[in-house]
Amino acid sequence: MSYGQGGPQWVPGGSNTPDWNRLAADAEQKRARKRWWVIIGSALAAAAVGTVVALAIVNQGGDGGGTASDDPGSGELPAEPSDGPSDDRTFEETTLPPLPQPREFISDADKDIAPFEQDSFFGGAMEIEGRPYALAASDAIEGCAGAVSEDLATALADNGCVTLLRATYTAEGVAVTVGVAQFPTEEDAIAAREAATGNLQPLTGGDTPEFCQRGGCRTTTNQAGRYTYFTIAGNSDGTPDSGEGTPAQQAARDGNDHAFARIMQRGEAQASASASAIVEERNTR
Repeated sequence: MSYGQGGPQWVPGGSNTPDWNRLAADAEQKRARKRWWVIIGSALAAAAVGTVVALAIVNQGGDGGGTASDDPGSGELPAEPSDGPSDDRTFEETTLPPLPQPREFISDADKDIAPFEQDSFFGGAMEIEGRPYALAASDAIEGCAGAVSEDLATALADNGCVTLLRATYTAEGVAVTVGVAQFPTEEDAIAAREAATGNLQPLTGGDTPEFCQRGGCRTTTNQAGRYTYFTIAGNSDGTPDSGEGTPAQQAARDGNDHAFARIMQRGEAQASASASAIVEERNTR
């Protein structure tokens, strides 16, 4: 009697007792075959998933924007595009020189080479914080003598004063003379400032009023770089000035500020020209 393929088997000519050993062996073989199919199926499924993931990554192009190779058997990604900048480029290290500073020029005779003349230095009118003054007269004195009191002349000469420029500015009721003395070095200018006594002589004549002829004038003395500068201011009608906060006192202070500003502008102009020359030289290399 048969139970169909795979069913219990009887040994021909034997008894009706089943061969249990043979049945056990057949069952074990079936279980083994089933285990192998499971293992093989899992491996194939894992391989398929890995292939799908790999293809998805390649098709996305990654960061470099690449695509899958046209050769399905190559297994390699194409080279990175060559039209973009290369990451391995090298650049020459460059350093720009420090920008020239205005004080370098007004303190060093080798750099401070612009002409020192009254017309270009003083220019036109003066205006300080909204207070306007008209330019009435200007002059230049080589050696600095004859434009200052005797005591001040000695201090200037002892420290090598080269040239003294003067300009007189007028406003309503007041006049102020500004004097700027040039020295060979900054140290000379400092020494002249410290030794200065006496005063600058007012520059008068022409349309300039006769001021500070009877005393009572306001004066200042200061220094910047290789320049020492002075002011003397008084009432236009020649009357002595006294007290605090008077127009003549303010005119002396305004003249002092104007002199300092003109000295610094001289340094700035030369520093700017030097910086432009440096840039032009680097561009032509």
